[in-house]
Amino acid sequence: MNTNPIYLLFSVVIIYLAWHFLHQVLFHKDFCRPLNRIVEYFSYRLSGFLFLGALSYWVALHWLNFSPIEVGIGFTLGPVGKKWVLIAAIVLPVLMLFIGRSKENLWQNPKIRAKHWTWSLVVLNTLSWIIYLFAYEFFFRGFLLFPCIAEFGWLWALAINVILYTLAHADQGRTMMVGAVVFSIILSLISYHTGNFYAAFLIHVINACANEWISLYYHPEMRVKGIV
Repeated sequence: MNTNPIYLLFSVVIIYLAWHFLHQVLFHKDFCRPLNRIVEYFSYRLSGFLFLGALSYWVALHWLNFSPIEVGIGFTLGPVGKKWVLIAAIVLPVLMLFIGRSKENLWQNPKIRAKHWTWSLVVLNTLSWIIYLFAYEFFFRGFLLFPCIAEFGWLWALAINVILYTLAHADQGRTMMVGAVVFSIILSLISYHTGNFYAAFLIHVINACANEWISLYYHPEMRVKGIV
C-alpha cells in the first residue's frame, strides 16, 4: 500500500457524509417522513449499500489502488471468527430479550413503524438489513480499518475506527454512542484477528435482526399477520 492516508480518511468522510446528507434531504422530518417509514428505511439501507459498499469499494480499488485483500475482503471465518459468531448467536438474542421489551428500545425499534406487518414485509426488512450491514461493515471494518492498520499500526487504527464509528452514531443519543464505542472495539478486534470483515458482518446481522424481531414481537401496537 502506497496511498497517502489523508486520501483514505478524506474518502471515508466524504462518502459517509454524502450518503447521510442525501438521506436527510430526501427524508427530512418536517418534509417527507411518512408515519410507517417503510420507504424511508428501505431507501436508507439500499442507498447505504450503494454508497458505503459499492462506491467505497470502487474508490478503494480504482482511486486508492488497494487490492481486495488490503481492504479486508475475505469470506472465511477461521477458528477465531467461528468462535465469536457462535458466541454472538447465543448471547445477543438472550441480551435482546431483556433490552428489546424496554420502553426506550420500543420507542425506536423496529425502525419501520408499520402497525400491521405481513410476512413478506418481515422478510424484505430482514434482507434489507443484511444487504445494508454487509456494506456498513465493509466500510468501517474493511475500507477504513485495514488500510489504517497498515499505515498507522494497530492501536491508532483502532482509535480512528472508534472515533469515526462513534461520530456516525452521534445523532442517535448518548446510549447509542456508548454502545458504538464498545461495538467498534469488539468488531475491530475480531476483524483484525480474522483478517477480514466477514465475522464482524455476521455478528452485526445477528445483533440487528435479534433486536428487530424481538422489538416487533413485544411492541404493543404492532402485529404480524398470523401471530396473535
